[in-house]
Amino acid sequence: MSAAAFHTTRWTLVVAAAHGTQDTEGAARALGELLTLYRAPLLDHARRRGLAPADAEDSVQSFLARLLRPGAIAGAQRERGRFRSFLLGAFTHHLADLRDHARAARRDARLTEPLDLDTHPLTCPAPAPDAAFDRAWALALLADVTTRFRAELAAEGRADHADALLPLLAGRSSEAPHAAAAARLGLTEPALRVALHRLRQRYRRLLRAAVAETVANPEEIDHELRHLLAALA
Repeated sequence: MSAAAFHTTRWTLVVAAAHGTQDTEGAARALGELLTLYRAPLLDHARRRGLAPADAEDSVQSFLARLLRPGAIAGAQRERGRFRSFLLGAFTHHLADLRDHARAARRDARLTEPLDLDTHPLTCPAPAPDAAFDRAWALALLADVTTRFRAELAAEGRADHADALLPLLAGRSSEAPHAAAAARLGLTEPALRVALHRLRQRYRRLLRAAVAETVANPEEIDHELRHLLAALA
């Protein structure tokens, strides 16, 4: 992705608007799209912080509502770079505010059912919440890229290629699945391998473009991509 094209990506548009240098309406739309894509990692993070399912849902909903208010992202700094880091930091502060509110409510007994952030731990061992957030983020990103990839092939009349070849894109599987996919698509196995090579390159371009939407400059794409792939390892 060229530097000339980079400034139009969603997170850079949002950060620019926060500093008064871009269209706020477009930025609000871009932020809403990003939050829709990455809502699931927030919900997972809330659960791993000990919230019951209903309270986790409430905390995410109130956070998103707060973040979408005009001026709410004024604290987003260019040097902070990644939307992932900004979102996790902002959500962690939001959870702390909710915890403080719940404790104050219990002290003065004004609320009979305060939000309970302390008594619903997960019962199974889990990774640290921040690491789990990164993994959930990476999975959400890959799901989005796969959706885009399928849509592009379907628009070209090649939905069958997506169905047959997506399971083979990730690695070096045995020849048997290759033979079955080749037969399904009416291709020779050498032609299938060529198609796989081209589709891997295309998928990687879409993956880099998706990562670019969440960082503040093109120099951060490779670092963020390595970090997210490591989170999946």
